[in-house]
Amino acid sequence: MCVDLGLWFKSSTNYPDDFRVFCDAQYLELLQNVNIKWLSLELAVNHVLRLYKHLSIYFKSTDEKQGRGVRLRARFEDPMTEVHLLFYQALLPGFVEINQIFQRQDPCVHLLHDQIRSFIYMLMLKFLKPETFKETSPEKVSYQDEENQLPDSELDLGLTTKAALKKLNEAAEINLSNVSEFYKAARSFLRKATEFAVTKLPLNDPLLSHAVFVDFKKRLDCRLDDVLYFVRRYNHLLPFNDPKEQDNIGDEFLNYQAVEECEIPPAVWKDALVRQSDDGVSCSEHHRMDIIWAFLSDFRSGITDNLRFPRLMKVAQLVLCLPHSNADAERSFSLISHNKTDTRNRLSLEGTLSSVMCIKMSNIEPCFKYEPPAEMVRNSKFAAAVYNKKHPGKEA
Repeated sequence: MCVDLGLWFKSSTNYPDDFRVFCDAQYLELLQNVNIKWLSLELAVNHVLRLYKHLSIYFKSTDEKQGRGVRLRARFEDPMTEVHLLFYQALLPGFVEINQIFQRQDPCVHLLHDQIRSFIYMLMLKFLKPETFKETSPEKVSYQDEENQLPDSELDLGLTTKAALKKLNEAAEINLSNVSEFYKAARSFLRKATEFAVTKLPLNDPLLSHAVFVDFKKRLDCRLDDVLYFVRRYNHLLPFNDPKEQDNIGDEFLNYQAVEECEIPPAVWKDALVRQSDDGVSCSEHHRMDIIWAFLSDFRSGITDNLRFPRLMKVAQLVLCLPHSNADAERSFSLISHNKTDTRNRLSLEGTLSSVMCIKMSNIEPCFKYEPPAEMVRNSKFAAAVYNKKHPGKEA
């Protein structure tokens, strides 16, 4: 539906003036590409709901015979369409939040274990009785069993969703059969979403559970075994197999757990604080552990002036370098396709294309926002002057 709306307003030139705001390029892009830009779906649904009344009047009044227009008119003639959109509006923030974790560019492999479980429990809370999974791991919960599921009246589908459903029923625009079908569909959606999350997400990956030790705020909940797991798994990168070296790591780990939060300067915490994602969208507030560990890597003893965590730091560096998703690789493929196009198909991977990729991947902000340092400008002017002097008649 959102894709149809985006394509409709992009191709139509006869839409009323009331909908010029609807065809703003930013929203048009969101509505048109939600099938591939899944993070845009929540924004698209919110935008449709904001204009739902006017859109409904507009499409109900059209006599369009084109397939897309017929589909949209049928959607807006169905009173349950708004209810379904409200259901998605209530549910999508949880999906967007977990997706943004996978999309983040800062190291966050240490967050995935808790975030994945929180996401699955969030889904289960919406349609299962709390006592069925209160002290049980997600993969052992019998979420398919109807006896463990909440009755229709207690399903968490959003207050606005239930209010709209009740209003339509009282106005006789829908009947009890429609209400029952909606609850059945919503329950099926939640059940399928839970099944997908439990079977596809790495719930029991030992790497994720052991990686939590790099989170400074959770250091007291971790054990030495969490560190030694990486020493054993990556022994070709971490030469600490000797029992004496592992004893030293144990001492460093206990020392790490004893570090007080106040021993890390406020300026470091401020630099590590993140309030928005890499694309400028607001996200849950958190601290970048790579910045915290950059400070800890130079943390010295007040008596001997020796580094306090020389071995533990190497393990933490390895953990923070581990990719938490394939998002970075996908970004690289997208950058390549945006630069090596049909009209620029002779760009060589070993030449210009490689240089363009290096520049764009090292600087996330748009090029028109980049302000070169004064020294770079002076050096560029000097180089141009030298070139022009050596090549008269061929000015740079």
